[in-house]
This record gives sequence, C-alpha cells and structure tokens, in this order.
Amino acid sequence: MPRVFGGAPKCASCEKSVYAAEELKALSKIWHKMCFKCSHCNKKLTPGMETEHDDKPYCKNCYGKHYGPKGVGGGATAGCLATTTEDNSVSKFKNTHEGTNKVNITNQDKCYTCDKTVYAAEKLVVLNKIFHKPCVKCKACSKTLSPGDVLEHENEIYCKNCHARNFGPKGIGFGISAATLQTGEYAVKE
Repeated sequence: MPRVFGGAPKCASCEKSVYAAEELKALSKIWHKMCFKCSHCNKKLTPGMETEHDDKPYCKNCYGKHYGPKGVGGGATAGCLATTTEDNSVSKFKNTHEGTNKVNITNQDKCYTCDKTVYAAEKLVVLNKIFHKPCVKCKACSKTLSPGDVLEHENEIYCKNCHARNFGPKGIGFGISAATLQTGEYAVKE
C-alpha cells in the first residue's frame, strides 16, 4: 500500500492521506469514510454491503442494473443470453435461441439451500456458506432469518428458539442454574 510522507496511507478514491480517525478498510483498500461511495450513484457505502467491478465499489442496486443478468424472453435463462451481436461488437443483451453466441457462466457461487446460482446483488454469506437472502430459513420452522439470528447444528441452520428447543439443555429448572438441571437417570436428588 503506497504511503505518503509521514506514514499515512493514501485513500483509494481521492489519493489523499487517510488518518486513523477517518480510516475505513474495504475491498482490500483503505478509504476515507466519506470517500467510500458507489462509483455510479455516489451513495455512501457500508463495508460488507458493497459489490466490486473493475476494482471500483458499487451499491448492490447499481451493480445489478449495470452488470447483473439482463434479457427478454419467456422463460429465457442466463444461458440463452448473448453479450454480442453477430458482428461481435459489444451491445445490449439479447435472446439467442436462434443464434450461436451464448454467455458462458462458469465458477458461479451456488446457494447452499437451493443449489442455484447466487449473483453478487443477492448474495448473503452466513456461517461461511453462500445463500440467496430468502433461502436463509430455519430447518425446523421455516422462518426466514437474518444473519445474526442463525445457529448451526450438523450443517443445518436454525433460529435461536428452535435450536434451543431441539439441541439446548433440558430438564427441571432450565434457565435457573446449571446445578438444578437433570441430565438423566444419574440426576442428583436433594
């Protein structure tokens, strides 16, 4: 990371010195908090909620509008969309059921729940697994969860209530103290 005289790193956007009080780290770079904005709409971004294209930050909406999948056609999938016209010049996406130019989708992230492709604008990482936002559901009650409300048991996700009900401690005095819990036939009786 290039440093200016005095040791302060340069902002990835304005290239001026960034001091500790105004520092924000995102996309493997250092930014002023006020300089970390969408490259298209200039909306202030929150670290972890941005997407990146050509080494520039974007809000999820702008990224989806400009770089997400596009196309027209009854039920056409991304595999049926072309990025070029017959003369191979870059143009709008078009349906190519009759043509030969197709988008090759490779190395795309797959949702842990539904196993379908997850695009950057809809990607949610929970417990080091990739999901579509609506696919983050409790295995027991099917409640849609936010990342902070997820608990895991044997590679399945649960809400806090179902996890406690199914896998938490059981017995008389639950919630009072560990000394009053029964653990089976060897429970201490006073």
